[in-house]
Amino acid sequence: MTEALMKNAGTYPAGTDDDLSQARELVLVQDHMTHFLNRLMPGPARSAGNYQLRTGGSLLRARLALASGRAFGSSKNYRVGAAAACELVHNASLVHDDLLDRDTIRRGSPTVWKQYGDGVALCAGDLLLCAAFGVAADLSDACESRLLSQHLASMTGRIIVGQSKEIAHPGDQSLPTLRAYLEATTAKTAPLIELPLITGAVAGGADSDAQNCIREFASAIGLAYQIIDDLDDLNSNRQTLHPFHAWHHHQRGQSDEARIRRATKHAIASLKRGRRLLGQLEARVESSLRPTLDPLLSTLEQRALAHRHNDQSAGEPEAYERVGAG
Repeated sequence: MTEALMKNAGTYPAGTDDDLSQARELVLVQDHMTHFLNRLMPGPARSAGNYQLRTGGSLLRARLALASGRAFGSSKNYRVGAAAACELVHNASLVHDDLLDRDTIRRGSPTVWKQYGDGVALCAGDLLLCAAFGVAADLSDACESRLLSQHLASMTGRIIVGQSKEIAHPGDQSLPTLRAYLEATTAKTAPLIELPLITGAVAGGADSDAQNCIREFASAIGLAYQIIDDLDDLNSNRQTLHPFHAWHHHQRGQSDEARIRRATKHAIASLKRGRRLLGQLEARVESSLRPTLDPLLSTLEQRALAHRHNDQSAGEPEAYERVGAG
């Protein structure tokens, strides 16, 4: 267990055997990601995929999957595999998103397309998706393997379709309706919150009410996350903003400042709804999800409040890792 890997696992509070066990599981997740990627055919795509994984990241999806697995009582092997698969899907989405947006820096390093070129980056993202399904296929329990594969396919499909809606008409700068914005944003963002939470729940035998609560929570948090990410772009050096940016759609005809305020209010309201849903979810789990979800909610609330108070020092978007493909 290397020092760097333990540092990545370090957001768990230290001091108990359970805390150490959680940190060790996170290290196993990272080992799984690399192992299943490197089981695939060697070549430029695999090298680029390994480059992406070495850039690190917060491992938020892994943490969510591990927390959900523990909360609902799924097996250790399953929750580690599910966490690795979720992280591989997330990294694939980042590679493709950076390529589409022409972003040159991710996690403090050149993005994959910048380092390897457009074509190899496209292939690397695809290969990371293949590795995710490889993790699911390798689970020894056939039922667990099927469940994880089904949810990977469903959630990944939603992400892809949501992203395709955003980029379908590259030359069209007309603003879509607020409803169209919300549908596309929820489709491409919420699944990467829902996927790690729902995989642990279904494997642990969660009832339909608990699963519905997870879906509603993911939708609320995913929407808030994307709105805040869009608002962060206003503080960046981007020359143009995509028509699907949230602030465009909040009561047209008003000043930019008024629309930004309304977008921020929408994000804060979604986070409040997420907190209420988390409270409902807590009543249905064996162990608390709050140690993992509270820091996420608090960070998003702080970022939203920074925009509400017109704090231009809130930070550039590169300082944060996006939830969805965007």
